[in-house]
Amino acid sequence: MIKVGALIRVIDMPQDDHSIYFSNAVLLLHMAASYGVELFLFSHKDIDLKNNTLNGLFVEDGKLVRHLAPIPPIVDNKTAATRTDKVTTELFAQLKERTSFTRNFTNFAKWGQYERLSSDSEFSHLVIPTRRLQKDPDLRRLCDELGDDLILKPENSSRGRGIVGVRRAGGGFEVIVDDIETRLMAPEELKEFIGGFTENYIAQTRVDSTLSSGRPFDVRILVQRKDADSHAFVMYPRIGGGRIKSNLAAGGRTMPIDTFLAEFFCEMADEAKAKLEAFARTFPPYFQKFLKYPFFDMGLDIGIERVDGSIRLRLFEVNQFPNFSFKGNYGELHYEIARATLACYRYLHGRLAAEAQVAEAEALAQAQVAEALAAEAQAAAKL
Repeated sequence: MIKVGALIRVIDMPQDDHSIYFSNAVLLLHMAASYGVELFLFSHKDIDLKNNTLNGLFVEDGKLVRHLAPIPPIVDNKTAATRTDKVTTELFAQLKERTSFTRNFTNFAKWGQYERLSSDSEFSHLVIPTRRLQKDPDLRRLCDELGDDLILKPENSSRGRGIVGVRRAGGGFEVIVDDIETRLMAPEELKEFIGGFTENYIAQTRVDSTLSSGRPFDVRILVQRKDADSHAFVMYPRIGGGRIKSNLAAGGRTMPIDTFLAEFFCEMADEAKAKLEAFARTFPPYFQKFLKYPFFDMGLDIGIERVDGSIRLRLFEVNQFPNFSFKGNYGELHYEIARATLACYRYLHGRLAAEAQVAEAEALAQAQVAEALAAEAQAAAKL
C-alpha cells in the first residue's frame, strides 16, 4: 500500500462519522484503499516532529478513527499555502525535510505570470492588460492605459482576498469594497486608499465575464498530473455571489459545466467548450517549462467574453495550490477530482521509487569505483 498523509485546515477536519460536511478530503479517505493508497488526514496541530509522528484521522471499518502514525513517505501539502505565520511555515519546512511534498512552490506570482505570458505569442492573446500598482499611482494614466473599469488585486493572495473594483466616473471613482459596498471617492481619496494597502498590488482591465444578471463568473480548470507525460482535467464554473469575485471561498456557487454553458451561452456553448478543452490540453505542458519541479496540479481560472459574435477566453491567473475542497455535494465532480488525486499519488510514488533506485544504483557504482581505486592503491603500495 502507498502511504500518504493529507494536510488539511483545522476548520475542514471532519468531526464525526455523521458529519454533513461533504468534502473531497472525506471522499478521498473512503476511496483510497480501492486505489492501493493508505491515506489519513492531519492538520498542522497534529504534527509531532520530536517523535516523528502525526496524529492522523483514518477510516477503519467505515468509521473515522484517530491514532498516531509515522510520518509517511508522501504528504499532500495542498493547504500549506493557507498558513503563512512564521511558526507554522517553519514547521512545514522541517516536515518537508522528512517526507516528499506533493507540491513544490515556484515563486511565480500574478505579476510574474503576466510578464512571462504576455511576452510569448503562444498564449499572449489570453493575457489581461495589467500594470503594477504604485503606492502613489497616476490614476488618469492608469485608466487611459487599461480602461475606465479596473480590478485591483494583491500579487500573492488567494481565495479572492483583497480584491477591489474601481470605475472612473466623471471626475471621481466608484470603488467596490468587500465585493458589495460601493464608495464614491475623489482622486486624492482613492490615492490615499491605495496608499494604505499593506501588500503589493496589480491593476487589471476588468474582463466582462458576467452573466445577464451582472454576476461575475469564471471557469476553473483543475489540472492534475496522470503520469510523466500526461494530465487529466475537470472544468466547473464559479458564479460569484457579489459584484466582482467568483471564488467559491467568497460565497460563489457552481454547477456542471455543460449545464452552465448551455444555459448561459446557448448557440455558442459548443464553441466555448471546445476552446476551454483545447486550452486545458495545451497550456499545462507549456507552463511546466517555467517550473522547477513537475506540477502535481494547477488551477487555471478562465473568463469568457462574447466579442463580435465569437467566444474569447481570458486567463485570470494560474494557481499553483488550487483549492477544490468546496462545501456541498456536486456529484460526479467530487468523484472525478478524487480519482485524479489518487492517481496523482500513485504516479508520485512510482516516480519517487524510480528516483530511489537510480540513487541506489549510483551509490553502488560509486562504492565499486572507490573499492577498485583502493585495491589499485594497495597493489601499487606493494610494488
